[in-house]
This record gives sequence, structure tokens and C-alpha cells, in this order.
Amino acid sequence: RGNTLKNIEKECNAKIMIRGKGSVKEGKVGRKDGQMLPGEDEPLHALVTANTMENVKKAVEQIRNILKQGIETPEDQNDLRKMQLRELARLN
Repeated sequence: RGNTLKNIEKECNAKIMIRGKGSVKEGKVGRKDGQMLPGEDEPLHALVTANTMENVKKAVEQIRNILKQGIETPEDQNDLRKMQLRELARLN
């Protein structure tokens, strides 16, 4: 789970965190005391950190490409989505 994100992190030597509204599944509590996590009330976004700006830029570019593909490609033609669903089915 989250393997696409892990692969990007490994390729770009960066840490990527998805934050904001919708980043935590409905019904899951962010903190043990029930309070929202920092940034949870912000618009959905990716927080990218790395040792070099070059690595940050590589990760951001990959994220942008995935988002563009998800928006512009019809679902039945989205190869990344198909691969993710096959992998999820295999894991379950």
C-alpha cells in the first residue's frame, strides 16, 4: 500500500507526505486524542523534502506527471491505475 509513493521516494531520494483534506480515510482519527493533524484542514497537497533541491524537483515532477495522467487519461486507459489495482488485488 502506497507502493507508488514509496517507489518515487526511492527513485528521487526524497520524502513525500500527502497532507490536507482527504489525505486520511474517513473515520480514521489523525491523533490519539481525536484532534486534527497539522495541515489536515488545508487543501489536499504533497509535502516533499529531500537533501538537495534537485531531488525535490525530481519528486515534484513525478508527482505532477502522475496527477496529469490521472486527470487527462480516461480511467480505462490509465495504465498506472490498472497496475495499482492489480497490485492491490494481489496483496489482498
